[in-house]
Amino acid sequence: MEGKLDDGVDAALLSESHWERSLGASLLQEQWLRLLLTVLASVPILIALSIVITLLFESVSFFADIPLWHFLVDTDWTPQMQAGNAQYGIIVLVTATLMVTVIAMFVAIPVGLMGAIYLAEYAGANVRRFLKPALESLSGVPTVIFGYFALLFLTPLFRNTIFPGISGFNALSAGIAIGILVAPTISSLSEEALRRIPNELRAGALALGMTKSESIVRVLLPGALPGVMAAIALALSLALGDTMIAAIAAGQRPVLTLNPFVPIETMTAFIVSVSLGTVEFGSIVFKAIFTVGMVLFVITLALNLLSSWLTRRGEERATRMLLPARELKKSSDVGAAQPGQLLTEPPMAVSNLPKLQFPEPASRRFWFERGFRMLATFAAFTGIVVLMVLFLDLVVAGFPRLSWDFLTSFSSRRPLESGIYAPLVGSLWMLAIVLVLVVPIGVGTAIYLEEYYPDNLINRAISTSIANLAAVPSIIYGLLGLELFVRVLRPITGGYSILSAGLTLSVIVLPVTIIASRSALAAVPKSLRRGGYALGMTKEQVLRTIAVPTALPGILTGVIQSVSRALGETAALVAVGALASIRFLPSLSLDGLRSQYTVLPVQIFYWLQESDEAVQANAAAATIVLVSIVLVLNVGGVLLRDYSSRRFT
Repeated sequence: MEGKLDDGVDAALLSESHWERSLGASLLQEQWLRLLLTVLASVPILIALSIVITLLFESVSFFADIPLWHFLVDTDWTPQMQAGNAQYGIIVLVTATLMVTVIAMFVAIPVGLMGAIYLAEYAGANVRRFLKPALESLSGVPTVIFGYFALLFLTPLFRNTIFPGISGFNALSAGIAIGILVAPTISSLSEEALRRIPNELRAGALALGMTKSESIVRVLLPGALPGVMAAIALALSLALGDTMIAAIAAGQRPVLTLNPFVPIETMTAFIVSVSLGTVEFGSIVFKAIFTVGMVLFVITLALNLLSSWLTRRGEERATRMLLPARELKKSSDVGAAQPGQLLTEPPMAVSNLPKLQFPEPASRRFWFERGFRMLATFAAFTGIVVLMVLFLDLVVAGFPRLSWDFLTSFSSRRPLESGIYAPLVGSLWMLAIVLVLVVPIGVGTAIYLEEYYPDNLINRAISTSIANLAAVPSIIYGLLGLELFVRVLRPITGGYSILSAGLTLSVIVLPVTIIASRSALAAVPKSLRRGGYALGMTKEQVLRTIAVPTALPGILTGVIQSVSRALGETAALVAVGALASIRFLPSLSLDGLRSQYTVLPVQIFYWLQESDEAVQANAAAATIVLVSIVLVLNVGGVLLRDYSSRRFT
């Protein structure tokens, strides 16, 4: 029996498996793979350089015609007037953008932070398992849908209740909608910062007699402050760069005002409004949208770098929290007793610490605890309630229009005969191009950075570029697509075409795929890799047979998130020429790739510009379709990510 077992083992060891091959061929394949991955990993650097070069080139050309001083101090913004009367005071657009952003942050910071506190400190495992994916799915809802919510729900609500004089387009509704959109970002990142705080500090605070809320306010939040500030900085960057909510709900009237009840025009809304028309390449207005984009890019880049720095500082601070205080290490401060001598007084460093006092009566403290928990619970579920209200409003307005004919009909001048057939097919075209380009480049870059990452300046530059590209406003990518794919590469792409749009979308969602795929690869236990090397595998074989298959659920999550974002993208596609409607389907050929197009979110955006109630009902019906698809993709991606994270824990 023993001999048979040995023979079986020897046969298994000597048998040819799917990863065995000659050593020379394996090493050659390893070299070619590394070269290919290096080329793929250079794509994010090229994208970042292309953005900077494009914006700088057009901005320098703009300032050759318009003095910088007038750009900074003029109080009017009228670039589309005749040359002699046009004014270019960027302060008008910056003031409007900041006003909308401030309103958004007044909503997002308390809602997001209290929601994070509930998720990290109060929510049970089952509630958290449901609530966290739901909140993250909310942040993935296309911004054009939040624009619908602001224009057709919030503004009428304010007009009929507390602000009867509010304009149909206004900064208040747009700011609130943007705040609801970015609150999950603050919630998710702040929760991670709170959960990094060592549990010993929680236990110590409770042992000192603190209530849960007191330990959060006095101990946990100060400890997690860098991470919380990083979350706020990132959310601020996202709010500044929002395009479609501001373009739909805030209006497109460039006036210098701080009145949130009147129409205004933000920087992103100006870029979209110009893109809606026919702009001559090389004209002063064409250069102006790139100059405004440059201002926006610099602001958001600074906020992104600040967020990254605060995140690193927060991680270092959480690590240091378990280390003894420096003062307690110094014998001169501690005043330690000599051998045989009793220590009759507390050490100096300890006596200098502030005494913990609770001047409030116990009953008031416990009522504060209950109220604090209720506020945290309410904030955590605010996003879910908003999503339910939004979907209910959509169902009431658009469900009667949903039918098979609506899904399979072209757009028409008669609203009751109009449909979304062409936009749906256009969206499928976009997704196909995105998958073909993003999956190999994104996953290949992630493999290179995680598995072949030499610690040098070039690779640190790649990681920094990816982190910054992920937070760049999509309208900036639209400007890149307009200049590079539509204008420079017109002989290849056909100008305003499906191919140009697909390339632009691929550039937008590539960083999301890289970051998610890299996280999935990093989560693969090192013991699995060591086991492969112990069997004599090369690095390429370990990747192909162990690391990548194990990380596949997380990689698929990144791909799904990319597809979801691409499906809901509007601003960038408007910039690269998506039409209001078409009455044909692009052919499945190279000529089809060079044809004109429209997609579902762009169709919704144009329908929302109409005052006809029947057209707005069509917008609501199309929004139901888009929301349903995006939510299914987002929830599926989050659940798949949670599954992959629990797989080896």
